[in-house]
Amino acid sequence: MKRKRDGVNGLAESLGLPLDASRGETILTFVGRSMVRIENYRSILVYSDTYLKIQAGKYRLSIDGRNLRIRYYDKDEMEITGNIDAIGFDERLRTLREKRRLFFKGGVQAEITGLGRERFFNIAARRDLFVTGIGTDRDGHVLFWTTGEDYKKMKPAARKAGVRLFLRKKYGLPFFLFRNRKRKPLAAGFICFFLLLYGLSFFIWDISFEGNLRFTDQTLLHYMETLPVACGMRKSAVSCEELEESLRNQFAEITWVSAEIKGTRLTVRIKENEAMLSPVEPDRTPCDLTAEKDGVIERCVVRNGLLKVRAGDPVAAGDLLVAGTIPIYDDSENLVSSHEIRADAEVYARTVYETEKKLPLTYEVKSRTGRVRRGAFFSIFGRTFYFLMPAYGDASWEFFMEERQLRLFEDFCLPVYGGLVTALEYVPYERAYTKEEVSAEKDRYMEEYMEKLQEKGIQILANDGKIEKGESGWKIQGTVTVIEDIAGPVPIPEKHEENQTVNEFN
Repeated sequence: MKRKRDGVNGLAESLGLPLDASRGETILTFVGRSMVRIENYRSILVYSDTYLKIQAGKYRLSIDGRNLRIRYYDKDEMEITGNIDAIGFDERLRTLREKRRLFFKGGVQAEITGLGRERFFNIAARRDLFVTGIGTDRDGHVLFWTTGEDYKKMKPAARKAGVRLFLRKKYGLPFFLFRNRKRKPLAAGFICFFLLLYGLSFFIWDISFEGNLRFTDQTLLHYMETLPVACGMRKSAVSCEELEESLRNQFAEITWVSAEIKGTRLTVRIKENEAMLSPVEPDRTPCDLTAEKDGVIERCVVRNGLLKVRAGDPVAAGDLLVAGTIPIYDDSENLVSSHEIRADAEVYARTVYETEKKLPLTYEVKSRTGRVRRGAFFSIFGRTFYFLMPAYGDASWEFFMEERQLRLFEDFCLPVYGGLVTALEYVPYERAYTKEEVSAEKDRYMEEYMEKLQEKGIQILANDGKIEKGESGWKIQGTVTVIEDIAGPVPIPEKHEENQTVNEFN
């Protein structure tokens, strides 16, 4: 492993690449205490306005603060704003993996003596021997953990380094089974356990989707429950061919579906059509284009129709912008008849958006005391059991849960969910908004509001925001000047009724 890592580092240096990018490490970029940009992350585990926990490679990143907001994120990068108080790293995931390895393979704790201890650990690393938990006891003895298999392979490395190894403890499933090999009830329990796993293998306990972009997992799961296809049903009752056909018929945007049952997991792979195969028939109904809101005309792009306004003209909502009725004149410029078409144009005007947000005079602040309660929970067949340290006194606690489904192998999932529970003690108190805090909230609110407008393709010219303090709270008022297309289709009224009325008078 070390040789491979050194090779990657040497290649990155020779090519002039950043070491963090070449190794896929998580990159943190700070702008004071108000913003942090995170690159190369995996997933968001916990998200609230005061606490975030992010899975970042082999460790977990925790962020404490106030008014935390995810400004934007994608699969590779995210940006968090707010008042950041503390950032920490938790390597618990790596520790759990190491404990799992020691448990299933059989772990041993060894004591090392001699002057060549550093050389021994370097030799073990070069030979890819598993070493973890290096430390000292109360008497100053150097201890470490390894697997029983690797412990046997360490004897030549110990002789080469001039050190001696002494076995202190044995830990794990192999040693447990060996010590209890003559206990019949224990053997019967193991047999029942494996029979239970065998019985559970006939059911579906997990449904996953791949390739779905337009439709969320919850939308697809909700539809599959109507078929019915859901977790807990027998695998023999699921027809993958019928499921594929049903999904294609229900969702027109899905062009290809593949359903596969592997282990206890049902995997549905989806291919969505970016451009529909059957082109949409354009609407040819004659219509005019009228203003959908008040504004001042900036520019016009007319493809069909007769333009009725010019740049600089003020218009009100409902005014005619582009007429769909085309007059026909003779050589003497007399009106002979008219022809109705569907007007098609883009009429850009300078308009104004007004927005408002109210804030109370005070807000609740959660002051962390530093006390932490940790525990675990597991859920089986819909019933949840909690194991958490008891709380004393009238303290307030904020709970965060991390849930995972138990699986023996990659595709062998079980109807058992478990995870860790973390409770953080806090003291709530009311705090009055300061003018600086309201001003910062105004800037953040206006920025989010303008981002929503820009997502609609609206060009922003200027913005202005102001704050007012009243008896009941603060009021944020914002004004945004934009340029947007205000033309909207309106059907042309039929004229045969008007002609019929004229004939009656004649």
